[in-house]
Amino acid sequence: MNRDSAVLPLTGAMNCRDVGGYEVDGGHHVRRNVLFRSDRLSGLSDDDREELASYGIRTVVDFRTSAESNRDVSRLWPTVTTHAPLPIGDEIAQQTEFVERIRAGEITSVTVNDVADSYIEMLTESGTQFASFFDLAADLDCWPLLFHCTAGKDRTGIAAALVLELCGVDRECVLDDYELTNELRSERRINELRPSLEAAGADVEAIRPALSAPRDAMAQTLRHLDTHYGGVEQFLVGQLGIYPETIATLRLNLLV
Repeated sequence: MNRDSAVLPLTGAMNCRDVGGYEVDGGHHVRRNVLFRSDRLSGLSDDDREELASYGIRTVVDFRTSAESNRDVSRLWPTVTTHAPLPIGDEIAQQTEFVERIRAGEITSVTVNDVADSYIEMLTESGTQFASFFDLAADLDCWPLLFHCTAGKDRTGIAAALVLELCGVDRECVLDDYELTNELRSERRINELRPSLEAAGADVEAIRPALSAPRDAMAQTLRHLDTHYGGVEQFLVGQLGIYPETIATLRLNLLV
């Protein structure tokens, strides 16, 4: 499926897109124009805000820490009635702080396995936040809903992957959706950072997995949930305490 039509034409957010549109077995597909994912919203132009308002987005879920959200205050739009902070404080995911540690020479390399480990740690240590996200995402009264973090790739990428997995989207398509961040944001961001990082003596390629969305990191994460818990749904219900009724409602509302 061509995902170009799912990307919102914003100038102040590079990685904002519709989560819907993916096909699933049985001739169904994930409903469009109700769940959106994005990177930070602090750089939105007035035109961007009008564009987002045109979708009627009423709920914004922010996975950033208070330090991140205070530094880059979101520029919301008039249709937003609920702004829900659900802070997840993983080190790699907090991109600005992480880049500063790279510049300082405190971090010299990050592997794909490191990224996968950080995702698994986020899921197990921030279960309350993810459970709250699913409560909101399943509630029609919260739609349309946009969820985001700073880069829109780690915390947001995990949330999007879980939603798509629950909807029955093919695993390779789930990974495609995650990896699309590289095309939309990561490569441009790496090119912006490269001069200052290399001037500080950093090997950009050695830390690339932390600055991008490496497909195998998400693949490892989902395989971990398959192997250790029997799948995404079993993990969400058994470990995070999400009600089966919430998942059933999410599917009922999202699949058309």
